[in-house]
Amino acid sequence: MKIPHSVPCPNGSERARKAKELRELAAKISQTRPHAASRNNAEELDYAGSKFPTNFTKGLHHDEFGILSFGDDYRTFVEAINSVDTNLFENHVKDATDRATELGSSTFLCTYNGNAPEWRGWESPRAGHVYELQGPDADSVGMAPAPRVGSSEKAAELAEVYGLAILRDVPFTDICSGDSAKQLCEGDSDAQLTSVQVVDALNSMPFFAGDSTAGLVTSSTPAYVDDSGLNNFERDRRFARTQDDGDPFTAALTTQTVFRGSTKGALVGPYLSQFMLIGNVGLAGPGGGAASFPGKSAGYDLQDGFVRYGSLSIDQRTTVHKSCLDHMTDWPSWLDVQNGANFKGADLFEEKRRFITTPRDLSTYVHFDALYEAYLNAVLIIDSMGVPASKGFPEPGFRDGGGSARRTAFATFGGPHVLSLVTEVATRCLKAVRREKFNYHRRARPELMGGRMALVECGSGAKLGDAQAPIEKMHDELPNALKAAIIAHNEAQNETAMNDMRLTDCAGGAAPFSNFDDCNLLLPMAFPEGSPMHPAYGAGHATVAGGCVTMVKAFFEMFESHDSGVERPLVEPDGSPIAYVPNANGNRLVQDSKFSGTLTIQGELDKLAANISIGRNMAGVHFYSDYYDSLRMGERVAVGILLEQAPTYGDPMETTFTSFDGDFISINGQADAAPTLTIIDRDGKQISNQEWWLRHVPGEQMIL
Repeated sequence: MKIPHSVPCPNGSERARKAKELRELAAKISQTRPHAASRNNAEELDYAGSKFPTNFTKGLHHDEFGILSFGDDYRTFVEAINSVDTNLFENHVKDATDRATELGSSTFLCTYNGNAPEWRGWESPRAGHVYELQGPDADSVGMAPAPRVGSSEKAAELAEVYGLAILRDVPFTDICSGDSAKQLCEGDSDAQLTSVQVVDALNSMPFFAGDSTAGLVTSSTPAYVDDSGLNNFERDRRFARTQDDGDPFTAALTTQTVFRGSTKGALVGPYLSQFMLIGNVGLAGPGGGAASFPGKSAGYDLQDGFVRYGSLSIDQRTTVHKSCLDHMTDWPSWLDVQNGANFKGADLFEEKRRFITTPRDLSTYVHFDALYEAYLNAVLIIDSMGVPASKGFPEPGFRDGGGSARRTAFATFGGPHVLSLVTEVATRCLKAVRREKFNYHRRARPELMGGRMALVECGSGAKLGDAQAPIEKMHDELPNALKAAIIAHNEAQNETAMNDMRLTDCAGGAAPFSNFDDCNLLLPMAFPEGSPMHPAYGAGHATVAGGCVTMVKAFFEMFESHDSGVERPLVEPDGSPIAYVPNANGNRLVQDSKFSGTLTIQGELDKLAANISIGRNMAGVHFYSDYYDSLRMGERVAVGILLEQAPTYGDPMETTFTSFDGDFISINGQADAAPTLTIIDRDGKQISNQEWWLRHVPGEQMIL
């Protein structure tokens, strides 16, 4: 007797026709969704006559004051980025070495391991031209114009990275408590300020204090503000730091909220997400508390910090940069880096690995991470806890949930599915953010702005031309206590004993100021090479964080019941809350004795995205707005992919999660039909797709 349906239905030509229809449906979904319009903050136009002193010019030739030597070099650089001619970088752009050869001078002042450093190339400057066949095209998502120099927000962002540099070696537990400025370094040393003093300094600034207590707040767009003195993008970013609904734009920062993320979950509990610390139970079973570093025992527990990769065990203890040693605190090395000196590899490290304990440790992690590794770890940890996949999936996920009781998940709605989604979204996020940073915004990195503050402090602000007044305004808004701390910190960093440790030697160079030790406001950097060779806004790590964390939240069930809105807690199998911090020297995890609440899985995922993103701020390579706006763009890349995949599964599916803005998001799909995206904002109001897609951008492209 013939077996019914012995071959799949449809197949052959019918299957090919259906596949084509689904591809066309995905293309229509992509084309008809709202397309963001990107626009830069117009500094490039306003200060062109002064050789673009607030834009990304790293790798081009700069004069002794760090000002671009030839304005036309920047123009040809931008042309090479945006032109259809793919050969302009090789045939048209002149980098710092080209100009130095023409001038008959040396490109660099310092040596690296006794030799002149090589020049670094710009990293994927034309990636924004690449097209995608799944998810939003890179040109259809975007970001708000970056904060302008002279605005109170830009001054506050610079003050934040200065404060993070001062506290780089203070344990997170002490930053949160404000108890101590003791640094985790050899010897007995304190940071120049405690976290309480840093917070007090920040709270005195106009952007944080508001009009009533600190004078007039200056917006990037003074003509488009409300009573707070801020435009809508500035208001969103100000509210995000404290999440205070009763006092959204002037609530004071505290040591518990400073330098954290932009979601409620990121402000709760220990600074570090549990997914950056804990592991899971070993393949051979628990260790009964006996497992210890270096982890040779087959059995171990989640607090031992080993993440199970099949039969392998990956240790959450990380190699960390040499404590209390910063870089680019002298003018010659700073200037060399602006000219593109490649000091990569000049890092020094501590002899022993430890759990991430200080901002420097987190900076090291985000210096060398495989971009999406933290989210892969999170998936493996969440899976091992028995957290089910979304109850709206047709197969019951890893453990329990809705859907079929006879079909188990693997290739679809199982482990391989979510792990591949995390990697899929990462590469699409990178192309989208490359388009923003290179093709549109071209914002200077914090290290350059530190150099601009030094020019002003040293009495050479006139070198900034048309940008002098707004940059001096930023300088004046910086708290005196913070400026004094940076000057003292840099003076200590430039002592002979510290210089002797570094692999770079800048003894042959000098600053063009007679009093540099007394006016050195250079931003102390965690990396010898400073920032990567691409502009600041947006941030690659933050965009990938937004995309990857959104995929994880969409895949796993984030709520206690499907429609309850009560987030699933992060607990042990017996219901005990999970809330660990590293001990004093970072060699093991202990329960956080200062936190008595219960963390949630979704909150810790949001915190993970913030940790990875703001870890880059701790290194000195990004600002807060780089994180905030990039995170939300990455979220939209992920949602776009999920919407296009929804009709392909054959079965009805639904997933729900909370966005980084606090929206309740639901994605519904069924075979062959356009999906549904439902959004209820944090105030309980249902909003349109258009409103959500375009919330953080200046406008919409009209697509015909």
